Amino acid sequence: MQFLNPIVLLGLAAAAIPLLLHLLNLRRLKTVEFSSIRFLRELQKSRIRKVRLKQILLLILRTLLIVSIVMAFARPTVETSLPGFGAQARTSAVFIIDNSFSMDIADERGVRLKQARDAALEILGALEDGDEAALVRMADLDDQRFFEFSRDFALMEEEIRKIPIAWSIGRLESSLRLASSILESSANVNREIFLITDAQRNIVSEDLRDSLQLFDNNVSLFVVPVGIGSAAGERNLSVDSLAVLTRIFEVDKPVEVDARIRNSGADDVEGVIVSMLFNGERVAQHAVDIPAGQVRSVSMTANPRGTGVVRATVEVEGDVLDADNSRYFGFVIPDIPRVALVGAPEDTQFAALALTPDRNAAPRAQVRQLTPQELAAGNLNQFDVIFLLNTPVPGAGEILRLRNYVDAGGGLYVAAGPNMDVEAANRDFLPQLGFGAATMKTFPEDAPAEFSDVDRVHPLFTGVFKGVTGGDAGVVESPRMFTAVPIASAQNIISMPGGAFLAENKLGNGRALYCAVPTGGGWSSFPFTGIFVTLVNRSVAYLSARESIGSDLLVGESANVQLPRKYAGGGNFKIVDPEGTEFFRQAAVLPGGAVLSLEALRRPGVYVVSAADERVVHTLAVNVPASESQIDPLSVEELLDVIRVTVPDEGQVAVIDDINQVSTLIDRARVGTELWKIFVMLAIVIALAEMFLARSKQSEAVTPEAATA
Repeated sequence: MQFLNPIVLLGLAAAAIPLLLHLLNLRRLKTVEFSSIRFLRELQKSRIRKVRLKQILLLILRTLLIVSIVMAFARPTVETSLPGFGAQARTSAVFIIDNSFSMDIADERGVRLKQARDAALEILGALEDGDEAALVRMADLDDQRFFEFSRDFALMEEEIRKIPIAWSIGRLESSLRLASSILESSANVNREIFLITDAQRNIVSEDLRDSLQLFDNNVSLFVVPVGIGSAAGERNLSVDSLAVLTRIFEVDKPVEVDARIRNSGADDVEGVIVSMLFNGERVAQHAVDIPAGQVRSVSMTANPRGTGVVRATVEVEGDVLDADNSRYFGFVIPDIPRVALVGAPEDTQFAALALTPDRNAAPRAQVRQLTPQELAAGNLNQFDVIFLLNTPVPGAGEILRLRNYVDAGGGLYVAAGPNMDVEAANRDFLPQLGFGAATMKTFPEDAPAEFSDVDRVHPLFTGVFKGVTGGDAGVVESPRMFTAVPIASAQNIISMPGGAFLAENKLGNGRALYCAVPTGGGWSSFPFTGIFVTLVNRSVAYLSARESIGSDLLVGESANVQLPRKYAGGGNFKIVDPEGTEFFRQAAVLPGGAVLSLEALRRPGVYVVSAADERVVHTLAVNVPASESQIDPLSVEELLDVIRVTVPDEGQVAVIDDINQVSTLIDRARVGTELWKIFVMLAIVIALAEMFLARSKQSEAVTPEAATA
């Protein structure tokens, strides 16, 4: 026998109260002197013994009454079933229902999630008054509304009917551990777990396969398989992943994407239509053949129109599971960059011409030509990119301003020239930008210097050179250079004799480029070559682009977005979810920028983050996990083998493969009989007997009147 409320047994101490009262009454007896004892002699000795016997019986009954009441509240239970004797032991049931998006597949029995709901409702109907239930959604464990037991089965039924499809995978180990934690609060003899799942292989982690026992001998674990053995998953196509190859996004410039399409079915498919959409508009389409169980890469290119946020999608045609037919990514086509060309007119005019198209083309930049004095008196943050073209080395205060400007996300282009004091630049300026020492080089007129190497796969040259593959580098058209100031110890983009012609360094949230020759004439033919216009325009695009403009997350993951200081403001950011709903979050503003924390994002699509000035500062693409798309369920026996490691006895795990027989199967597994009703009835009988005996004793007691009659 065991007690479900053992703490109540402390009340047995109260059983001593009747004995104490009895002893106290004996101590209060007094000897009474009578003038005559003739009446006492008439009392029969047998009657005296009878009175004393009734007193002892009353003492026993009152003690048993207290014991019976305490025992009833302690809920004694025996592990064997006693039909028709007492009350069946109560049950605590935990429902673990798989609501991952693979449960959205429809087979010959209907949609699998509906099958799971119906099975749970059938089991819920087998529970009786006094039983309790809790609900765990395998793919949505952050919903804690029913992580505690409830006896309100009507409410539980309503919640089961409303279980939605989640866009994440089911987590079997976490669900079983949670169920174990919930059952710890149960004092019932019968503790049951009902696992209802389609048993996708991705629900099982290695941690569970190697897990220690999660449950004791009193827990029964029932597996209700859904969809296992069905042929509905024979054809399923999915977009497993995306690689956005483009790094600089511009209006009417191609965006190149590589998508991996998986055929999880058992049959080859031909002519699968893969489409790319920008803001819901189809911009590219491709047909591909995919053998059974294979993955194919599809490259797609399209030109975005206009500026602003682009919510992009790559999708395949519909099949048995729609949730994995689309994959999302986001990017921003920035507004026309604001560019400051700082230097003398002869040094800025060629750069200004390179950034000024003909009359029939849209402007590529908002260009202002300034002197160094005008720049020093102005606000640097009004510009996205600053060109210092053959300017004197700035003073210490101006150098600090430029460094902070780059750290905060600005772009800086420094071009050497006759006005730059190389010694002062090496001492005060270039080290602040992270560049190595510069060295003045001169070359004969009959043997000018040329480019020795060009990193043609650098993002600065994305889309410039056709047919370039990863790791390819080579020589392109080079200007003739008679005087130059190349530098060392930097990331070389273009090399020349003596160091780097064009070098890059990243500082905080921004970048700086260094060029060894001026953009004016005299030192080289650079302004008159074909690469000059390309390099100036690409430098503006590259320096004004924000690195990591888009993040890629899986459904359910949280994000810590680091934002440049120039956009931090007061730290309040607006987020627009894939359905257009707006909400605001306060970021932690740090010296290096802002960190915006976003809790688990559960809806697939592109989220857009905007600063206080409505400028878009980040996008987050949230996609479904690719592993859920591989329709490859565990067999029933494989699933049982995994679950059996969590219990001490294999007999504690059973399969319910016929939901119509659920009541019979569960009744067979339930054991135990609660005896509290027996003790309640016993207490009532004892109380009635005590009342009757007390009245009988009172009527037979010897009173003074009887003694003098």
